[in-house]
Amino acid sequence: MGFFDRMRASLARFMSGRYGADQLSQAMVIAAIVLTVLGILTGIGLLGLVSNVLLLLAVFRMLSKDRYRRAHENQVYLEKTFGLRKDMTERMNRFKNRKKFCYFSCPKCRTKLRVPRGVGNVTITCKSCGNKFDKKA
Repeated sequence: MGFFDRMRASLARFMSGRYGADQLSQAMVIAAIVLTVLGILTGIGLLGLVSNVLLLLAVFRMLSKDRYRRAHENQVYLEKTFGLRKDMTERMNRFKNRKKFCYFSCPKCRTKLRVPRGVGNVTITCKSCGNKFDKKA
């Protein structure tokens, strides 16, 4: 058994029964990195302090053995950020597909609709309200 295998086994024994990383811990680490960079660029020492506190909290959550409480905290975080995460996913998909599709909003109900690019003038029928409107794709 090599050195790295022994290290991996000892880390696995140490982490046994602990909560580990979840979405809230990952968000805390990312926020800490952003605050650290902002603190360095702006010279505001308070941002560095806040980033260190966030990192400590994230490590505490990852090493915690109170799995029920950490899972509940993560669930609350996911519920509160659902709209933002959904919006970001939608924006990323629209950016990825920008060469294939044109995106429009229904003038009546504001539902987001997509039409293949390059079809010229097209009459779009909204799937939600049935409203018809003309656009150039």
